[in-house]
Amino acid sequence: MKLLRTINRLKDPRDFWLFLQILILLVLLPRQIRKRSMPDLLVSLDSGISARTGDRALLDKTTGFTESLLRYGIFQRYGKCLLRSLVLFRFLRNQGWPVSIYFGVRKTSEAGNGITGHSWLVLDGEPFLEDESQQNTYVTTWQYPS
Repeated sequence: MKLLRTINRLKDPRDFWLFLQILILLVLLPRQIRKRSMPDLLVSLDSGISARTGDRALLDKTTGFTESLLRYGIFQRYGKCLLRSLVLFRFLRNQGWPVSIYFGVRKTSEAGNGITGHSWLVLDGEPFLEDESQQNTYVTTWQYPS
């Protein structure tokens, strides 16, 4: 029901179309994550960087819609950070923003017998949408594009 209320608030057809595209990608991504290697998946999501529009309002809508949809429990299987990073990577690069996606790990205990992973975006050399307390706590293991 909440999803239908959210959709009903989208008055501009362009906003509705963007929201729908993000929703479709979020539904399709888990299957793609299971079936493809991460490098292959990222190549398929990367349409290249088109001419940068500099449309900050569109960037804000894209991040807002993505964050709103990720609040629903059905998208939590792979963790919020991976799905958020993949969706925003796809849409922001298509909008002309030169984002890169990073993957990293960190120890989870003092004994050092556990690790946790994280993914995030970098825009113009700075972590994008990351909590400042999280910055520099992960060791980067891979980035795309490199």
